[in-house]
Amino acid sequence: MRLADKRALVTGSSQGIGAEVAKLFAKEGATVAVNHRGGRAHREPVVDAIKRSGGKAFALHADVSDPDSVKRMFGEVKDRMGGLDILVNAAGLADSALWSLKLDDVKLEMWKRVFAVDTFGTFLCCQGAAKLMGRGSSIVNVASTPALVGDTDGLVYASAKGAVISMTRMLAKMLAPRTRVNCMAFGSFETDWVNWLDDDQRKSYREAIPLGRFGKPPEAAKLALFLGGEESSFITGQVIIIDGGEALR
Repeated sequence: MRLADKRALVTGSSQGIGAEVAKLFAKEGATVAVNHRGGRAHREPVVDAIKRSGGKAFALHADVSDPDSVKRMFGEVKDRMGGLDILVNAAGLADSALWSLKLDDVKLEMWKRVFAVDTFGTFLCCQGAAKLMGRGSSIVNVASTPALVGDTDGLVYASAKGAVISMTRMLAKMLAPRTRVNCMAFGSFETDWVNWLDDDQRKSYREAIPLGRFGKPPEAAKLALFLGGEESSFITGQVIIIDGGEALR
């Protein structure tokens, strides 16, 4: 198994891509802390699925935008696992009301909400994880292709993810050689985000992808596995695009 005896924390892993990452990591031998800020109903199905498959996992309640909550989460990680080998920052704020706004409708409070989770939350978790990580460890952050190439939708979200990309490159140098830090930049994936789109929008997004379809969460999880494990042992500070060629437009 590719992650045998590794200790991993996946934030925002009660559903979507985060859940697929947690399940795959456990399948590959890792003990996985499944984080979500919601209650037991959000987290336990993923943990139960992992355990039914013979894997090792436990649920961690924490709001990554709250410094005190993050501090408690990493205290529990230390108590229960003794340290950490892999962190995947999959937690993010998804809000359909913020996606297709005109410039004049974007308010400062929206920036504060999104940055609190996507940017500040990623930083707080990287900071907490670094204290528990030893040589050969890995941090995997999450960004989005609009942060790299621009788009007409998702201004606030893309801007927050642009900060994550810069943070990734800075931390890769700051934490080397002990810890590698990389970032996955997602294109259009079949997650709850697709439900925000009407039929015409879905067609338009799909036609912009050279491979002709949306990505599937298990495909993103495979990239996280690669970046979290030893197969990427000479890769750090990189943004790996996984988008079916969409950013080529």
